[in-house]
Amino acid sequence: MRNFAASIREWQHLPIGPNDLSIGAADRLHALAERETNRLRVPQPVLTRTAKPSPRAGQVVGVLSVPAASVEILPKIGGEDDGSARHALTRMLAVAWGLPVADSEPALLATQSDDLLEVLIRLFADRLLVAVRRGLPQRYRLQEDDLPLLRGKLNVPRQLARYAIRTDRLACSFDELSVDTPLNRVLKAAVVRLAATTRSPANSRRLAELVARFEFVGESADPFAEPVRLDRTNTAFHRLHRMARQLLGGDWQSTTTGAVEGYALLFPMNELFEEFVGLTLGAALSPQPVYLQHTGRYALEGQHRALFALRPDIVVNDGLVIDTKWKELKPSEPTLGVEQADVYQMLAYARAYEATRLVLLYPWHQGLDRPGILQRWRIAGTSTLFDIATVDVGEPDSVRLTLREIAGMDGRTTPTDGSARGFPMDVATR
Repeated sequence: MRNFAASIREWQHLPIGPNDLSIGAADRLHALAERETNRLRVPQPVLTRTAKPSPRAGQVVGVLSVPAASVEILPKIGGEDDGSARHALTRMLAVAWGLPVADSEPALLATQSDDLLEVLIRLFADRLLVAVRRGLPQRYRLQEDDLPLLRGKLNVPRQLARYAIRTDRLACSFDELSVDTPLNRVLKAAVVRLAATTRSPANSRRLAELVARFEFVGESADPFAEPVRLDRTNTAFHRLHRMARQLLGGDWQSTTTGAVEGYALLFPMNELFEEFVGLTLGAALSPQPVYLQHTGRYALEGQHRALFALRPDIVVNDGLVIDTKWKELKPSEPTLGVEQADVYQMLAYARAYEATRLVLLYPWHQGLDRPGILQRWRIAGTSTLFDIATVDVGEPDSVRLTLREIAGMDGRTTPTDGSARGFPMDVATR
């Protein structure tokens, strides 16, 4: 059976034909994509059937893999070539997962040749190996055994039932340190799953060592149901646990029951961009508080109840409200392609939060001015400023500095009116 592998961008098509994706593989990919659409609850399908005929990717990124076919979906913004886009995506995911990474790391250097899944497997395996070589986390577990000498406490009912007339055996109950813990079972499940998924010989070797190190850890019937307790005794494994759950793909029940054949690791770009920006801004402005997905404010308030809860992406000290939009701005249009509904939503935030500044934040792309504040308006009849700004996800290390500039924390002078582009000050209220 011929193996098909391709890398495409969001909204691009997968060709079907004798030298491309077979119809059978396309059907299997579509079935897997339907399951992921329901699991992720994204507004557009992960893959859409079209009349060409060819499946079309939605606004998600990641990997879909079925027998004889594997598809990598990369961001439409973030690099002209696949390697650059993959590198940017890997850095965004590392920030979202709380993994400190450096451009010199072998996994990131491999983004030019390996697909996203292999890069993430390598990041995970490298970090897990470092952690487990220092020792697996352990917990005390209650054990029962019949021993010649007393250990722990005597289990009286068991002693009377089995050894009432014997003095050479004692029914003991005692606590014993064990590596067979819920946390380790989740990590092992991810290792075993990835060992069966990877196509990289280097990753296979890393995962084989990890399988050996988890030899005395039990198998998990459902890793997502394990009662994992994260505390100061296993701090080194907190981020690895989160990454393991992500790499399991959220599809454990489906893959183990055989409902849908294949492996998926997908991320909605709207959510990933929001989380990447929010966490980066929080680090950039620390110790100033930055709130993500803030709640508690409403569009309407009455005597007995409030209606229409508001949930801005990012709030900084109530004075600055930021909403992220994974959309391409259009510099040729007077409004830059900003959607009217997004503006109205921001006006509701301004009122509820008594904000002095509003920012709609987009990914930067070629054709725009430098990343940062692109255009500034003022809401008509108020002193509240309304900014359109961008960050370059293709250069993730620059985003922190750009966000500090946007937040007004770097001492730069930012535009205070729309004169640079000749826009009226109250365009945001139209």
